[in-house]
Amino acid sequence: MRSKLSGISFLAAAALLAACASQDTTATPTSPFGPLVPITEIAEISCPEGVEFVLPQRIELEYEPVAWLRDEDALPAEYFAPLTPRGIYHLTSSDPRFGGLSGIDSLDEDTAILVSDNGNLLWMDVSPETIAPTGTAFMTALRGSEGQSLDGRLFRDAEGIAWTEDALFVSFERGHRVLGYDIEACGAYARGALVIDYSHGRFGLNRTVGENEGMEALAARGNAELIVGVESRSFAGASAGVFSGPRAPFNLTFPAPEITMLVGMDLVEVEDAPDRLYTLFRSYDPLRGNRIAIAVTPLNEDGSIGEMEQLTFIDSNAAVDNFEGITAQAINETTDRIMIISDNNFSDRQRTLLAIFDYEHHWEED
Repeated sequence: MRSKLSGISFLAAAALLAACASQDTTATPTSPFGPLVPITEIAEISCPEGVEFVLPQRIELEYEPVAWLRDEDALPAEYFAPLTPRGIYHLTSSDPRFGGLSGIDSLDEDTAILVSDNGNLLWMDVSPETIAPTGTAFMTALRGSEGQSLDGRLFRDAEGIAWTEDALFVSFERGHRVLGYDIEACGAYARGALVIDYSHGRFGLNRTVGENEGMEALAARGNAELIVGVESRSFAGASAGVFSGPRAPFNLTFPAPEITMLVGMDLVEVEDAPDRLYTLFRSYDPLRGNRIAIAVTPLNEDGSIGEMEQLTFIDSNAAVDNFEGITAQAINETTDRIMIISDNNFSDRQRTLLAIFDYEHHWEED
């Protein structure tokens, strides 16, 4: 679907790990912690009568290719296999709002939409031919249900993002919740409709989730189901749980024996076969720095998962930073394109890196 933001293309994919509604598009998402906004009412709440469509503000964006590996003699294709590295770019901007990018999804084949942990949305044009940014980008602040800015760290710490072609969903840490936005109708003036609320930090699990270990990952399946991933590393040794609407809250876990924190998810939907759930994991310590893993898992129609396959492991031998967002989309029957984005935490010691890979999965042949 082409957006009313006609001058802005849309590229990225989707993330995931805690569903919020049934397959019925008219159903109301359910939660053990209070009433939620029906999917069908998000547009009415997010873009009420009298609120006009407004384009986000254009910003300057620069991008520079960087080397995949520190060792000039090493082969990127071998290091990242079975992923095929396509391009990695250092993104910068003179706009002080730029940075802190934690989630990414695809709006269409040539525009990505990203969210930052200071409560901003970024639309970024990408060339499908060169698999590179084009330098065209737009930004706006996320808004609350009354059109107000999301003030304070507790309310604007956005982490995950998912686009369904009907609505844009954003997950938050600290003030643990998911808001839905009708960006098609109102653009930069879209207001956030409350969809999931875990503001007290309890996720139907056996402990309270801390402020900074909440809803890092978000993905959508169809137009009626959301999957929310929790970053906390202490759920019976698992890295995440899934809230799946009418099923028990957070009933899926993904083991990550070394890379402990789930920070990103996306879903590639498949007809007559399990969907492919891509997950992004991260660990950090002062000696080894950032260590990143990308994995894929079959997700069945009933919400059950198959065996996780780790696709690549990225450490200090490569261009690595605080990668937190992932998106994936099928570009043909056997190849998915994966993009990951790093959160520089608005620090001069970190970089905003955009890395692109292709993965030939051949799942239909198995």
